[in-house]
Amino acid sequence: MMSQLFHYQPAIKSKSIWESVLVKTKSSIVFSEIEGPGVIKKLWLTTFPGNDEENIEFADKVFLKIYWEGSENSAVSVPLSDFFCQSLRLLPIENHFFQSPSNQVLFNTTIPMPFRRFAKLEVMNTLDRDFERFFGIDIEFKEVGQDAMYLHTHWQSQKDLPPDQPFELLPEIKGSGRYLGTHLSVFQRKTFKNWPWYTRPISVKLDSELAEDEPALYIKTIDDYFGSAWWDREPKHDTYTYQHFGRPLADIDKDGNLKISLYKYHIHDSLWFHNNIKVEIGNNWNWGNQAIETGDWKSTCFIYFREPALE
Repeated sequence: MMSQLFHYQPAIKSKSIWESVLVKTKSSIVFSEIEGPGVIKKLWLTTFPGNDEENIEFADKVFLKIYWEGSENSAVSVPLSDFFCQSLRLLPIENHFFQSPSNQVLFNTTIPMPFRRFAKLEVMNTLDRDFERFFGIDIEFKEVGQDAMYLHTHWQSQKDLPPDQPFELLPEIKGSGRYLGTHLSVFQRKTFKNWPWYTRPISVKLDSELAEDEPALYIKTIDDYFGSAWWDREPKHDTYTYQHFGRPLADIDKDGNLKISLYKYHIHDSLWFHNNIKVEIGNNWNWGNQAIETGDWKSTCFIYFREPALE
């Protein structure tokens, strides 16, 4: 039998949109409206690049927003840097969902985004200047099955997080869907050689009835969750990037401050929920009893959800 890759499917129509739009300062603009049913298969975005500092400022202060089925509430609302897995610094990256060949404000994702009637894509410019947005969208127009779900994100940023305070990646969401994964970035002050800042547990609660219910997934340290281990023993804190997990940035400045970005996607280890979900990084348990400074934490959680908008 021929591979599915080569099967002719006459019911499917393909379309690629390649355009540009001027986005004024302190404004939002809808750059595409698409009538379904169908699936957005690829989204590509760029603008005129500057130097490294200008590029990351652009990526941090321009938000991608996506609305499904005419909802007034956006399902996706995230700075470009955090959505496209390039937080803190723009870098070449390739993983299961996100790709960029350079640091020149090139953003690409192949995460599937199904919809049934209508999709609206918008950018919000919080910069003090106008910019021209170039974009490409690849769409397959086809019937979307009853089991297809809508892509949603939850983004947050917290300054000066102390070690004895948890970081809520995803507050409790009621409904049904699939937890797809997380982008996490941290600017950690004074890391020390063995990185005691990372000794925090990660827990995922699925369909809990009570607050004290045991999580469906509990991993005692951040490094284990993001596909690694023993960060405190690394002779050199190198980067690593794989299809489903990675550490594309790990940079320590002359004052001992760390910039680190991480990603984890639950592709083969699917996490489904039918009533509710909550994801949290807990308090630091600091096995070395070292003083731990505060850090600036940002995260983007990706979920597929049954409804086009969260309540």
